[in-house]
Amino acid sequence: MKNKWLWIIIAIIIVVLLGIALILKQVSGNSSKDDSSKGYDTYKMKHEDALHLEGKAAPNAVKTYTNNSQIGTFTNVQVKDGQEVKQGDPLINYDTNQGKRQQLADKVDDAQSAVNDDYQKINQEPNNNDLQKKLNQDQSALNEAQQQLSKHDKQVNDSTYASFDGKVDIKSKNDASEGQPILKLISTEPQLKSTVSEFDLDKIKEGDKVNVKVDNNGKTGKGKITKISELPTSYDKSDSAGESAGGEGEGASGNPVDNDPSGGSSNNSSKYSVMIGDIDIPVRAGFSMQADVPLKTMKLPESALTKDDKVFVVDKHHKVHKRDIQVNKANGQVYVKKGLKPGDKVLKDPKKTLNDGDKVEVSS
Repeated sequence: MKNKWLWIIIAIIIVVLLGIALILKQVSGNSSKDDSSKGYDTYKMKHEDALHLEGKAAPNAVKTYTNNSQIGTFTNVQVKDGQEVKQGDPLINYDTNQGKRQQLADKVDDAQSAVNDDYQKINQEPNNNDLQKKLNQDQSALNEAQQQLSKHDKQVNDSTYASFDGKVDIKSKNDASEGQPILKLISTEPQLKSTVSEFDLDKIKEGDKVNVKVDNNGKTGKGKITKISELPTSYDKSDSAGESAGGEGEGASGNPVDNDPSGGSSNNSSKYSVMIGDIDIPVRAGFSMQADVPLKTMKLPESALTKDDKVFVVDKHHKVHKRDIQVNKANGQVYVKKGLKPGDKVLKDPKKTLNDGDKVEVSS
C-alpha cells in the first residue's frame, strides 16, 4: 500500500515538473520575442507625392478685332473662318485714309528739318540763348509729331494684323458697324488654369515642371507653371462685385483703390490661381485636364526629432550618426529644409541615452 501511494506522489511530482517546464519554455520564448522587438523603427526619407491639380484648358490669349473707323472704312476680312495664322499676317482690309498718314509723316519731316536748321545756326552762334530756346521748342515739336505718327501706325497694325500665332473666329465678314467685332484671334498656345490651397502654395514656384493629361482622350504631355497669383481667388470675387456695383466716388472712373480689401471668410482656407503653360500637346479650349507637379519637399515624422530638433541617421552597419538639420513646422507637419536627402534612414523615438556612433538594432 505504501509503495502504491509512493508511486502516486512521484507521478504527481513529475506532472507538476513537466507543467513548470512548459511554462518556463513559453516565458522564455515570449522573452526572446520581446527582445527581438526592441529594435528601433526607422523612416526612409523621400520626396512628397506629386501635387495633383485639375482645371480647364484655355487659350493663352484671345484678341477681338472691332470695326475702327479712325483708321478708315472697313471693307472685308482677308482670312477664312478657322484659318490658322502667324503673327504679322494680314487679317482685315480697310480703305485707309492715306492722306492722314502722309500729313503726319510730313509733320515729322518738317519738324526734323527745323531741328537740323537750329543746330546749324547754333554752331555758328554758340552763345545765342534765343537759338537754344528755339531748338528746345523744335525738338519738343519733333517728339510730338513722331509720337502721333507712331500712334497712328500702331493703331493700324493692331486693327489689321495678327498680334500672335492663332486661329481665326470670324464674327462679321463685311457688315460690322462701328465698334462691333469683326473677328476673334484665338491663340494656338494652350494653358491650364487651376487653383492650389494655401497649405500647398509654398511647395511650388513659377518655372516648376508639370505632367499634364487630357481627360477625354488620355493624351499626356509636359508643361510648366507660368504664373501663381499674388492674391487669393476670394479677391477676384470681390473685384467682380465691385465692378458690377459701379459705385461712385474717388477712383470710380476706372482705377478704383480698395483701402480695406477682404480676404474672404476666416472659416475657409484660401485658394490661389495657378497658370500652367508651355504645354507641348494640342488641347482645345474648355477641355478638362489634370496636372501633377513633382515636389521636392520632404516630410519627417515628429517622433524622429530629438528635443533639440536633431535626428539620428542609421548607416548600413546599423551605426547611428546624430545630425543637425533645419525643419519647418506647419499645419502639424514637419518639413525638412536642410540636412537630409532622399534615401536617408532616421530612427523613430530615439532614446535619450543614445549617442553618436552607437550601434543599434533596427526592426524596420
